[in-house]
Amino acid sequence: MRIRHLTIAIVVLTLSALASATQLRQIAIIDIPGHPGFDGIAFAGGYLVMTHSGAGTVDVFSVPQRRLMTQIRGMKGPSGVAGDEAAAKVYVANSDGGNIAVISTRTWQVLETIPVPGSPDSLVLAPEAQRLYAADAEDQTIAVVDLAHGNRVQSAAVGGTPEYMAYDPLRKLLFASLQDLREIVALDPALKVVSRYPLAASQPTGLALDAKARRLYVAVRYAVIALDADTGAESSRVATPAGVDMLWYDGSSGTLYAAANGSVTVIRAGSGKLENVGEFNTEVRGHVLAFDPANGLVYMPGGREGRSKLLILKRVQAPHPQNAEQVAEQGAATSRPPQ
Repeated sequence: MRIRHLTIAIVVLTLSALASATQLRQIAIIDIPGHPGFDGIAFAGGYLVMTHSGAGTVDVFSVPQRRLMTQIRGMKGPSGVAGDEAAAKVYVANSDGGNIAVISTRTWQVLETIPVPGSPDSLVLAPEAQRLYAADAEDQTIAVVDLAHGNRVQSAAVGGTPEYMAYDPLRKLLFASLQDLREIVALDPALKVVSRYPLAASQPTGLALDAKARRLYVAVRYAVIALDADTGAESSRVATPAGVDMLWYDGSSGTLYAAANGSVTVIRAGSGKLENVGEFNTEVRGHVLAFDPANGLVYMPGGREGRSKLLILKRVQAPHPQNAEQVAEQGAATSRPPQ
């Protein structure tokens, strides 16, 4: 009996490991000039745009050609980035310059800079409202730029350290994680706090929103949790490696991608119940990522051995969980003693 149980356990554990290992496969590591240090990433104009704080540049990477097209220099502490496809622009927060650079995706030239109070970090664009939000962790404020009315800027204190943000187009609300307060804050277009969602977890950072399903995903210490976006009630959580920072949600597959310094975690989220379906330990150490659903590719910029790299991973189909159970039964059958 002990041999049978041991056989079942070995089969199940082996198949579980195979399922995790086949979720992501490394297909390329691209050299990037400059010292390591990347703080933001976004798709814009058919390109992958990365804020490269270690080099003081904005790096523009061609996805089809799989090569670095240009590095926009003259940035001062580039951090957050947001793409505006309709306007053919990219916005980059210069945290050391106290401004937001506006870059054309047609020419990759800086069109103008928008002065904002303090040190802007992460950025989120509300395209239908033509409003650009900038979080300032140092001053514990969030600013909004009214792009439709001369880049008019308004700022408000949020009572904590804002890390990442997510915009809800249905309720016209901005969500921000307050890392030091263990809560999520919701603000209206006038930056008035309308809700605070306390968390049964510490150090919230990355945010991702499924607006249709009304679920807000939050990266916390050692876990990712799902909240009701309208009430803040927690509905599910899943364990993750320590240090998960940025989250990227792919609505087409109901999948979350979580970046930690040295790993990428794949989380099934479409059903409402979070499930860790694979972790990939990376050769490149980075804390931001982007997912290209058209090609099933994950991009993570970071560093390896003191050099800047761009890691490209391919999402592949893992065995269905039922297959593991079926094979386990087969293993149990073959281990039974003769009758």
